[in-house]
Parts: sequence; C-alpha cells; structure tokens
Amino acid sequence: MTTASEAFAEIRERLDAEDSGIEIDIYYQGDDAPILPDTPAAFAFVFFNVDGSRGGPAAYGGGRGRNLYRNRASVEAYVFSPIGEGMEIVLGHAEAVAARLRSYRSDVISCFSADVIPVGHGSALSVPGLNSEVNNYQAAIAAVDLHFDQIG
Repeated sequence: MTTASEAFAEIRERLDAEDSGIEIDIYYQGDDAPILPDTPAAFAFVFFNVDGSRGGPAAYGGGRGRNLYRNRASVEAYVFSPIGEGMEIVLGHAEAVAARLRSYRSDVISCFSADVIPVGHGSALSVPGLNSEVNNYQAAIAAVDLHFDQIG
C-alpha cells in the first residue's frame, strides 16, 4: 500500500539522485521557501498534487478493506532560469526534470506522460509557496502525470 507521503518521497528521491542529470537546485512544496541568490541562477520549485481515487475502487479483491484504489496525481516543476540566457536553456532544465520521471515505474509510483510547457517571463506566474520575486527569470513547467495504488 502506498500513501501520498510515500509517493512524494519517491518523486523527491528520484529527482535528487546524484545520477539524475538535473544540474539546478530543486526546492519542494512544504519546505522552507527558497531564498534566491542576489545573482540569478536557475532553479526548480516542485509541487505534488493528488487528485484522489475518484469514483471508488479500481479493483475488488477479498472483501471490504481489501479493494484497490488507484490515486491519480501529478508533479508540476516550475523551472526558472535568468532572463537573457535564452528560452532553450530553461526548456533544457525543464526537460531534464521531465525526463527523470517520464515512463518511470517502481513499486511505489507509475509515471506516464511528462511534458515541458514553455511559459515565458516569470512575472506571468504566481507560484503558491514561492515567496521570492521571479521577475528576473524566464520559466517553463515540467508536468508529469502519475498514479499510486492503495489497498483499503
């Protein structure tokens, strides 16, 4: 059985691994808000959203308390790089995050699509939990769909 907390921990472990290929600092929802350096540098801010099982069990087995609930979830990594570096730089950082989770499966989570969405100027975003100004940044989002299963 996987909880939302375990699913989030798996995502975090996967993105923070030394062999991830991600070359920017990553901050996570629920951590202390990042303090951005005086000289702008690329970074990502990751949200984990759980939509729930929606509509009851995905499979029945063994009676009450033993049904399978498939929880849909998503990861949204808001990726920022300083304005002036070129959009391909921020898109490259976002792709590194998306590629790390695209088609990834473990006994905890199953990730599917992982798309990179260009946003443009950081001032176009209002990122909950990010108290720092991102006016000096350009942005892209790495959006990943996944699910995790619970028995109950």
